[in-house]
Formats: sequence, C-alpha cells, structure tokens
Amino acid sequence: MTYTARFSEQWELLDTIYGDAVAAATESNTGVILLANYVRTVIIIHPVDVNDALDVDIEQATTATGALSTFDAGAKDITVATADTKPSVIEIRHEEFAAGYEYLNVEVTTANTGGNGNEFVVEVWGEPVYKPAATTNLDSVTGRAEAAADGYR
Repeated sequence: MTYTARFSEQWELLDTIYGDAVAAATESNTGVILLANYVRTVIIIHPVDVNDALDVDIEQATTATGALSTFDAGAKDITVATADTKPSVIEIRHEEFAAGYEYLNVEVTTANTGGNGNEFVVEVWGEPVYKPAATTNLDSVTGRAEAAADGYR
C-alpha cells in the first residue's frame, strides 16, 4: 500500500459477524468466502463484552458447499479470553491454503462458563488482486473530497 492509497481502495470488507447477546455454547459462522481473487486476508475479532471465552477456528473448503476442514493445521485458531478487551488480528496469505482450497469460514464458538450476553464483532477483510477494492459492504467511505483532483489518490 502506497502513501497516497486509501485503505478502502486497497482492502475490501468481505464478511462480518455481529454477535449480540450470544448465549454460551453457541456457534456463529461467517459462511464460506471465496478468496481466489485475494492475495491476503485479515480477520479482526473485537471482544466488545465477552462473558464466555471465544474459540475462533479458521476453516477452509474446496467449494462453496464443500466440507469444511481445519486451516493451516489449526495454526490460525485462537482463543479470546473474557479478560481480553483489545482486538485480535489473524493474518492469512493465499498461499497458506492447502492445495485445491480457496474458500474460508470463520467459526466463533462461545464457551459454556460465564453464561450469556456475549457481544463481539468479527470482520473479514481481503486485499484483492485487482484494485480498487469494492466498497459495497460498507455504509460509507469518508475521505478528502479533492483527492482525485490534487493527486492524493
């Protein structure tokens, strides 16, 4: 990313999970995301108000309806503890997929320790091969209005 490039031109929001009042022992998924035209993926987990630990598993598939399997031998899986208040970031390069795999799913399962009322957000961002990135999954993008005219872009 160059100095003058806008983040929203370089990275695309691919999917989200908005966990609101999620009960203990509950699984939430992004659903499979095709990453064939992306060189990198970043998954950001925001533990807004977590009463149960979050077990975050990254899974891969060969097709949109194919069976999910563990990504990178579980090396990208994390646990977000109840005391964690800052975001966690998982970074993935396309070449880390197993041969023949190019679909990704993020699975978040709440532990069964604290009860209910878990609030968290998961964002999946991708850096597309072909830019600019699409902004269709964003409500708005705010930046300098004169960007194109003054060479900022």
